[in-house]
Amino acid sequence: MIQVKTMTEWPDEDYTYPLPDVSHIPEQEARRLRFKGMQFEVFGDRKQIESDEEFEVCITLHALWNWHHHADDENYEEMVKSEVVHNRYRWYHGRHLKALCEEHLPPLVEKLVEEARHGPMFDGAFLYRLELEKLRCMRAYFSYSFIADREGNFSFKPWMDICIRLLEYIVAEGRGISDEQCLHVNVRNVHDIVDGSLIYFYMEAPLPSEAEEHDVDKAFYGREIYLRKAERLYYSIRLNKLQDWWEP
Repeated sequence: MIQVKTMTEWPDEDYTYPLPDVSHIPEQEARRLRFKGMQFEVFGDRKQIESDEEFEVCITLHALWNWHHHADDENYEEMVKSEVVHNRYRWYHGRHLKALCEEHLPPLVEKLVEEARHGPMFDGAFLYRLELEKLRCMRAYFSYSFIADREGNFSFKPWMDICIRLLEYIVAEGRGISDEQCLHVNVRNVHDIVDGSLIYFYMEAPLPSEAEEHDVDKAFYGREIYLRKAERLYYSIRLNKLQDWWEP
């Protein structure tokens, strides 16, 4: 089920200061500025707004127009201000996030592009390298997104970190997985992803400490099984969690 995302305000941010006075603006000019406010509200368009001062006027005019049919309600002013505060957050906080992305993302994106351009084409397993670099880019982006806190944490970061770690194991063909881990692989639930002969070899192979010079030991076969289990877990997380990985 796709979850609704909430934007995370940082503790030292305060966008509740008073609204600008727009009562003196001529109607034709007000319509033009209100349209800019609508463009930002709906599409996030910043390019048409020339300054912070103009932004404040644009979103105030748009909020007043947006809630004018509630003008007689006792909480009308609160509704208008609430919308303005929300858009201030998107404008100022979003600008800061964009600056962070422009600082930290380019090296990761360059690595992704380099992998896509020069990565081998003769083995489907190399797709994992692309996925790993893409996930690293996405993780960095979400760390500077509206749904992240000041420490760069966001709700699905643990799942993304697990996927990255699994891909690192897979891309490295098991390097980094200790022999101790490979000697204690649960093989009772791998018959759907591992050939029966591999399970047999794993069960019958000697321990590394007991293997002769040219023997293939238990850790070798255990690592092969471990990697297949890592692949299955990676795809299981993607299947069940991927649609929640987005920003409002």
